[in-house]
Amino acid sequence: MYEIVKEIDFDSCEPNKLIEGILDEIVYILGNKRTKLFERFDELFDNITEGRLKDLREIKDLRKEIQALYLDSSSLYYVSKKLSRYISKDVQDEIEFAYERAEILITRSSDLYNIYLTEVQNELNVIIKKLTSISFIFLPVTAIASIYAVAYSSLPSNFSTVYAIYFLSPLVILGILLTIYLRKIGWL
Repeated sequence: MYEIVKEIDFDSCEPNKLIEGILDEIVYILGNKRTKLFERFDELFDNITEGRLKDLREIKDLRKEIQALYLDSSSLYYVSKKLSRYISKDVQDEIEFAYERAEILITRSSDLYNIYLTEVQNELNVIIKKLTSISFIFLPVTAIASIYAVAYSSLPSNFSTVYAIYFLSPLVILGILLTIYLRKIGWL
């Protein structure tokens, strides 16, 4: 607080002007801090949506800084309400504006978690889609193989015979057709 007061060039030494000068300087400092936090928010948002953010540490750190700014802004706002008869309406409006902007920032910061989790879920969905595609290819093949697994005397006992081609051809053809189909719909 001493550093803030030391830097202020007061026009007069009236108590009202001293209080307004200090409050103006605090609003200015909070505004600069809020601007930097908005920039970090936008940078984090871009990193999340581009898939470059892989852990929550940066989001948590930013959220803590935003909460500190919000607490400072709300404290200043309530102090200005108590001092309303000593400060001008312009100073009160500036403090209220700073408080509302900090409130907007804290609301938007909670959205970062949702955006991050949505991006992680999207990556997981792509992986699950690929695994489903693989099981989609092998499930019918497994069904046909299990039908052929029944012990019939007509099934080939040796895979080096012509009968092995009859045995394996439906499996291979079905696998190829399913692979082509999945590539066509964009799953592979």
